[in-house]
Parts: sequence; C-alpha cells; structure tokens
Amino acid sequence: MLGRILTFFLTFLLLGFVSSGQKYCDYEISGVVLSSENGEPVPLATVEIIEGSSKQTLVNEIDGTFEVPKVCAQNISIIVRFVGFQKFEKTYKLKKGNNKIEVRLAVDVKNLGDVTVEEEKVEEIATLKVSELDAAALDRTAGVSLGEALTNISGVNMLQTGPTIAKPVIHGLHSNRILILNNGIRQEGQQWGQEHAPEIDPFVANNLSLIKGAAAVKYGPDAIGGVILVNPSELPREASFAGKINAVGASNSRLYATSVLLEGGISGLDGFGWRVQGTFKKSGDARAADYRLTNTGSEERNFSVGLGYHKEDRGFEVFYSSFNTELGVLRSAHIGNLTDLARAIASDRPLFIEDFSYDINNPFQDVTHQLFKANGHIGAFSVQYGFQSNIRKEFDVRRAGRSEIPALSLSLNTHTFDVDLDMPAKGDWKWDVGASFMYQSNVNDSETGIRPLIPNFNNTTAGAHVISRYIQPRYELEIGARYDFKHYLIKRFDRNNVLQKPEFDFNNLTGSAGAIFFLNNSWTIRSNIGTAWRAPHVNELYSEGLHHGAAALEEGNDQLVSEKSIKWITSLERQTSNMNLSISGYYNLIDDYIFLRPESVELTIRGAFPVFRYRQTDALLYGLDVDLDYDFSERLSTNTRLSLIRAEDRSLSSPLINIPTSQLESSLSYHFSEGKLQKPYISFGFTAVSEQRNAPRVISIDDVLEANRNDVDLFANDPSIFDFTAPPSGYINFGLSGGFDWPISNDHVLNVFMSVDNLFNNSYRDYLNRFRYYADDLGRNISLKLSYTF
Repeated sequence: MLGRILTFFLTFLLLGFVSSGQKYCDYEISGVVLSSENGEPVPLATVEIIEGSSKQTLVNEIDGTFEVPKVCAQNISIIVRFVGFQKFEKTYKLKKGNNKIEVRLAVDVKNLGDVTVEEEKVEEIATLKVSELDAAALDRTAGVSLGEALTNISGVNMLQTGPTIAKPVIHGLHSNRILILNNGIRQEGQQWGQEHAPEIDPFVANNLSLIKGAAAVKYGPDAIGGVILVNPSELPREASFAGKINAVGASNSRLYATSVLLEGGISGLDGFGWRVQGTFKKSGDARAADYRLTNTGSEERNFSVGLGYHKEDRGFEVFYSSFNTELGVLRSAHIGNLTDLARAIASDRPLFIEDFSYDINNPFQDVTHQLFKANGHIGAFSVQYGFQSNIRKEFDVRRAGRSEIPALSLSLNTHTFDVDLDMPAKGDWKWDVGASFMYQSNVNDSETGIRPLIPNFNNTTAGAHVISRYIQPRYELEIGARYDFKHYLIKRFDRNNVLQKPEFDFNNLTGSAGAIFFLNNSWTIRSNIGTAWRAPHVNELYSEGLHHGAAALEEGNDQLVSEKSIKWITSLERQTSNMNLSISGYYNLIDDYIFLRPESVELTIRGAFPVFRYRQTDALLYGLDVDLDYDFSERLSTNTRLSLIRAEDRSLSSPLINIPTSQLESSLSYHFSEGKLQKPYISFGFTAVSEQRNAPRVISIDDVLEANRNDVDLFANDPSIFDFTAPPSGYINFGLSGGFDWPISNDHVLNVFMSVDNLFNNSYRDYLNRFRYYADDLGRNISLKLSYTF
C-alpha cells in the first residue's frame, strides 16, 4: 500500500517537473531606498520581493542599499515599508543580469496606506515579533480548521476534541486567553469550552498573523496568551473582475471541500470595491491507523460579502459573514456506566467501531456564527461597529425519542464599538490612542428541558488605551497603557428554583514596554514586557452539570478572581539572502491561574463521566521557539521549527495539566527548474513530539471509585492535580508534499499541491487530544489541493 502511494505521488509530481524545461534564477537586483523629500538614504527599511505566491524579505543597509542576488521570476513586485513614510509598492519586469532599482519613499502625511490596512488588519505591537501565514501558505493548508492551520507557526499547538474539533494553543494557553480578531472584529462566540473551536472560515483570509506576547494594551483584556489576526486582502479600488477557486480532497475522512471568491471594482466609480465568497466542506468518519473513529464527520457551509469605498483620506466598508457547521463527537467518548467508563479508558481500542459513514449522529454540535461589520475612517481617525450572533446547539444521545432536542442550546449576541486615532509619525514620535466598548447577552433556550450548564448573563465591557513610539534609525522604543472595566449580571435559578441575580465587577490597568534594536549584519533584537488580565468567564463561575461536547461533568466556582499575567518575550532575528533565523524566549507569570481540576467520576441518568471543578493557583510558563529557513542552494532548502515549553504550579511546585510537550518539525525541499511550470518542488519532513514528562500524578478510574466508596479525600495528603491516565508516549510522524504553479495565461494560474501526512500510518495518541482516553489519533491522510486564480 505504502509503495503504491509513493509511486503515485512521485509520478504525479515528476511528470510535470521533468517536462517543465530549464529556467534558472538568473536575475539580480541592486537597489537603494531614498526619501522623496530630501533624497537622503532611508536605512533599515523592510523590503519584500514578491515572485508570484512566494516572497523574499530583507532589511536594507545603513546607507539605504539592498541586494537580491537570486531572483527566479522575471515579473516581480517590490514592497518597501518604513515608519514615517508611505508604503511603496511597484511591479517590475526584470532583465537578465543585474537590475538597478531606486525606491523613493513619500513622507507619510496622511498615512493613507496604514489607515486603510488598519481598518481590515489591526496594527500589531511594534516590539513583538509577528508570525504570519501568507496566501501561499494558506493554500497549502486549505481545507483544515483555523486551529490546525496555525500549527504551522512555532509555539502554536492544537487542543483537540477528536478529529473534528481543534483550537489553537499559544505558549500553553488557549480558549479565553487567546484573542482572535476576525476582519478587525474581536471574535465573540461560545469559545469558553475546550471543545469549542473558533467559528471562522480560513478561506476568508488572505493571511493569518500571530502575536505571541501579552498584547493586552492594544487589543484589550483576555490576550494573555496572544492575538490571532484573520486578515482578508484589501477590497479592489478600480474597475476590475478577479477571483479564486479552491478545491480540496483528502483520503482519511474522505473529505471534499470547495471555496469560491469573486471580487472587483465598479466601472465609473473609482474607489468602490466588492467581494463575495462561499465555502462548502464535508467529511465522514475519520480513521486511526487500525480502525474507524465512529461519528467524527463534519459539514460546513459558509459565505461572506463585503463592499467598500476608499479614497486618499477617507473611506468606509461593510462586511457580513455567516459560518455554520455540524460536528460529530466521537461516540466512544459517551459511556453508559462506570464499569464501561473504566474499561474504555483502559482499552487500546474504542468501544464503538462501525463502518465508514458521512452521517453525523448524536452526539454532535450544530453551531452558527454571523458577523456584521461597518467601519469608516477620515485621515488617521477610524470608527468601527460590529455585531455578532452565535448560536450553539449540542445534541446528546437521549431517551424517549428526545435525541432531536438539544441538550445544550445557547444564543450569544455581541455588540462592539471601537474608535482609534493612529496618528502619523511627527519627528521621532508616533502616538496611538483608542477606546472600545462591548455589550453582550447570553441566553439559554428552554427547549432543552435540562437545567442549563451555564446561566443566562449580560456582559458590559469598556476600555481605553494609549501607545507611544520613539523612532530612531537604529532602534525604536515603545510604551503603552490601558484600563478596562467589566460587569457581569448573572440570571440563574438555585436548586430550589429561586431566581438569583448575582453581579460581578472586574477592572484592571495593564501596561507594556518594549524596544527594537537594528544591529549590523541584518540582526534585529526585540524585547517586550507586558501585563495582561482576564476576568473569569461565567462558565468558570457557575458551570453546573454535563458539558456534553467535552464528555465531562463541570462545576463552577463563584469565588474566582481575575487572572493577572506578566509576560516577557525577547526575540533575536536575522534575515539574509539565504537564511531567516528567529529565536524567541518567553517567561510568563500568571497569578490566580484558572484551570479545570479532575476530581472524581460520577454516574448520571445521561451516562458515566469524569468530574472536573474550576480551581485557581499561581502558574509559571516559560519556553523557547526557534525558526530556521535556510537555502543550501537555489535548489535545496530546509525549514526547521523547534518549540520547548514547561509549565509549573507555583503554589504547589507541581505540574499543570493539558500543557503542550516539546516539539521539533523539520523538512528538506528540492526546487526543480522552472519552465512551463513555476515553483515546482518536492519536500520530505517529520514532526517529533516528546512525551509529556512534566505531567500530573495518575489516579485511575478504579482508584477514584474505590476512594469514593471508602469516603477517602484524594487531595488530603497530596493537594496537586491528577490525571486519569498517564501521558501517551512521544511519537514521530513523517510527511511528503510537493506542488507547482501552472500559468494558464497572463492572469490565470492553477496551483497544485499534494501531501501525505503520517506517511507510515503510525499509531499514536497526542497529549493535547482530550479524547486520547478513548482512541488513537489520525492515521495516514493523502490530500490534493487545487487553487485556480484569475
């Protein structure tokens, strides 16, 4: 079987490569960046050389010059950015040999480019490194969830609930500690559950940006772990028509997906642009190496539409998107009695294994998220309103014909309002001030007939920030401060069916300070220390019952206080013509860290489930991320990512639960000569994940039951957290991939990408998969992805 796969894969790639002819990277560029105002050199500007869907990025020298010795494409675009100047962007047709290019940057008076981008892509914190997946990288991840796509960035892991549900983990933190901005709007959904994936279609994005630091000053509370920016491209401004069609197929779950994007301008109305986009995705039961994972199918239907008008110093835009998904939950995670629960966790195979099916049966989730955005800007001042409706229904296996009635039904409506004044640089200083307001209401639908897991509530939040930068050619300094206030009004019934309305007020002042130093020989040092905070969510205060999707009983704690974090992150970076290197270390102290502590197991009328309660402690998370891209030659290159992380309960000097393990990923790529096909390549790589050796103690289901029978307190002699099973062993998975671009005409390109994940069909369980108690992770998966741009 494996031999046939390899033969097919290599034949598929090499038939195109061998016939592609010879075309070498025989173009060179010698350039200089000057100020258009006085003709003086502009040093240490960021220069991007874009060749189709790939790009080279470098920083020019102190005298303003830059060199690119190897360029493969004749038609390129050059983008140059530097604070205090307008963005420069121009297309060139190169001649063979050396091409001399002079770039003149216009002084940023109205800062048109920045204002336009900031409406759609909120500006990152300058002294924190921003990692990015560009359009080409997103094409290679087409068809996967947002959480899975982001794992291509070092320091990002994936918290899974079976094969259908994944959410990003940044430096060991996830859920409400990660802030996601979807098209400039703070994403607000039922993201409090560990099995609540972000309701975002990655096909909407032109790039994904990630800030790993405590970026609360710019973005508000909850950004303890980091910020994810989901950025679409700017709307067209001139009369035009273009589009992109994606088609994806994958073998493991027999997934198929397609996404269509169309955009253009309006003839006779310069400045107006429009875009429509739609996605359909369906998958059936996934497969581990040796068996099917029953009831792990999914179906997704999304669309979006945008319309905008932009001129030099003013503009507006409206955007609407609808995201709907149905997600099957592994049937083996829902157990009928305590004996079977103990047997399921101890077994090497799930208790329920059936033949492949596209059917999504109970238990499953049905989630709909709608977003509306309207914004406008005049000069450096921008204002934005957002409305989001998030409806989550979770269906259980219920008796007496009630399986069609959801066991959990929540409706969350959120209004956000933001104003920002991002002033252009004046002299050595640049200022950014802004304020934000949010009101949301969460309501349980009474159709469930079950006491709700979390009560109804209203949440009112307001905040304001100020950020200042001091800009010099060799360095930049940055300092910022923010104040936020949050008010909860809870509406719940106690066990005697008496209505209670507890209220909570939380507030905090946060700040950050950082610096960038531009050193000789293309070295850059960034260092930032920032504080962040997060108020406990209502589920952490008042959860009461079965959390269906997590297959666990959860109990809240109304004595919880806010989490408070201090995170220091320092990055050392170097970019040369054949190497990109980044080394980042971080140290994150979190006071009053909120976590779910396993405490018992319990039999209910809905089955047997582990019991978790919310607790607080003081935590420490620290680690190291390394990224290295290196070109041995114009044909051979390597990409390596290393993530090291450790977490501790500072109060008890013991491990925390559900923290990622250290991970190493590396690949070796060979780039074939170009001809009729552009950028043909083949790549072989591996992912090595270590065993979690800094894990809590283990108390089995049988031991918990025995303690319950004898009324023994499992925390009397050892107050540290425990887990029901030992961490799974470490593993190494290998992969093979390759692709090429096929220019059909001047403006029409077909991108072809094929990959084989888990090449040798390895059986393994990942520590961050919450269903590792019941089943293995995915086996071999062959995928084909086509992207047609016109």
